[in-house]
Amino acid sequence: MARLLAGLGLALMLALAACESGGSTTEPQFAGGSVIQWERSPQTVVFRADVEGGADTFLRGNDIPLCTIYGDNRVVWTNVLGEFNVQVLEDRLTDQQIQDFISYLTIVYQFFNYQSQADLLPPSDTPPVVETLYVAVSGREHKADAFSGWPPDYFETVVNACKTLSRAPVLVLPTAAWVTVREVEYDPSVPMLLWDGAAANLSLAELAAAGEPKWLEGQNVRVLWNLLRNASPITRFLDENGTYEVVVAAPGVNRGAPPPP
Repeated sequence: MARLLAGLGLALMLALAACESGGSTTEPQFAGGSVIQWERSPQTVVFRADVEGGADTFLRGNDIPLCTIYGDNRVVWTNVLGEFNVQVLEDRLTDQQIQDFISYLTIVYQFFNYQSQADLLPPSDTPPVVETLYVAVSGREHKADAFSGWPPDYFETVVNACKTLSRAPVLVLPTAAWVTVREVEYDPSVPMLLWDGAAANLSLAELAAAGEPKWLEGQNVRVLWNLLRNASPITRFLDENGTYEVVVAAPGVNRGAPPPP
């Protein structure tokens, strides 16, 4: 087994050397002596399987990628239980698990042979929805998408491989997050949830008036998070005779969520 992993590591080193870097010219700071290394920041994305594109709406801020490995060895992924019923799970991986996963992704699945092609499509008002895979290890970044010509079951296989790295998953239920609210017109055709701002001691009208994300902590974050995970992605909230769209973005979970203040 050790000989097999050593061979995979050598092959990966050659593959990385042959591919072009899409990242910063600043040399990342790595720990350990493995060929497969990564920045250890909890905000660093080492691997991500995602579905990108489409209309850039306000509520897209609630999106969570299908599976992400972060620099602090956390793996975070979504588990769809049914319509409008999505679990968000996480676990902590060992260095060896991550190194083995990247090795097999590179050698067995030939990830670095596929390129990102979505940006070469003719321009349109709404970008196409596309499956994407991203890896950032050993000072190299590489991204590929479904327009690169990979096999029909390629993306699903890689996503499942990422999700099954976990041995002891736990449910993500953040107690702190960036909450952004904006007021919108009432539309009876859109799903609605009632929010009692007085009872919760959290007025959506006040958050909307702030006009920017606010870092919140406590039970209200958990409640809003849980409501959004079990509702239509276009759900709105009714509070104090107003209608609001709400985004709850947890660092290290939601795509693009900034770090804590």
